[in-house]
Amino acid sequence: MMTKRKTIVVTGSSSGIGMAIIKELSGQHHCIGLSRNHPTDQINDNFTHFYCDLSQTDQLETQFKQLKNMTESIDVIICNAGFGRFVELEQFSVQEMQDMMNVNFLSHAILVKTLLPSLKRNKSGKIIFIGSESGLSGAKKGSLYCASKFALRGFSQSIREECKAAGITVSLINPGFVNTNFFDRLNFQPSADSNCRIEPETIASTVALIIENQSGVFEEINIQPMKKKIEKNYLVEKPEWFC
Repeated sequence: MMTKRKTIVVTGSSSGIGMAIIKELSGQHHCIGLSRNHPTDQINDNFTHFYCDLSQTDQLETQFKQLKNMTESIDVIICNAGFGRFVELEQFSVQEMQDMMNVNFLSHAILVKTLLPSLKRNKSGKIIFIGSESGLSGAKKGSLYCASKFALRGFSQSIREECKAAGITVSLINPGFVNTNFFDRLNFQPSADSNCRIEPETIASTVALIIENQSGVFEEINIQPMKKKIEKNYLVEKPEWFC
């Protein structure tokens, strides 16, 4: 059974997993995409772009209140935006450390904080976090990225307990390597073998399954490629930011 039309907020909607989610859901639902850049792909009339720089946390609460006033109600929050940099800890500046925690974790905590009262008043809704396998175990040169994803996982677990009485479900999806432009500015990437990478449409269809589900809660879903093999990205001489 198809669910009724919902209003869905998706962060990091301009490319990658976020774009795949928008394409998957906008055929039936109204999707509001939060990102700095407008998607380059053509989206149907069910899509609305909302400009937002998630690294500027001092402005986010005001912006998210404006977002809330744009629509009568918000039914689903999908926290997807994030970026990675993988180097030894001492190679980060303090500002770079702050930026990663802001985008990957704190911005989403502020978004949920701002929109949650509306969901609680409606006594329904879904919150879906796109985490990472890096939120399950630490890895060399992944100190900040892993920390941000561990924070997102702990946050989702706690919020789930807070929201149960209000009829709001909270789900976390932890993908392994996904075939997106996340790796374009990193000096490594998953192998070209299709068994070594997950397509973003797989994550999008999992999100759709969670939204369609009317019984029980998908608390945490881990998705891995059939094989795990990485290779050097020869187009990049040194690791850089990717947003």
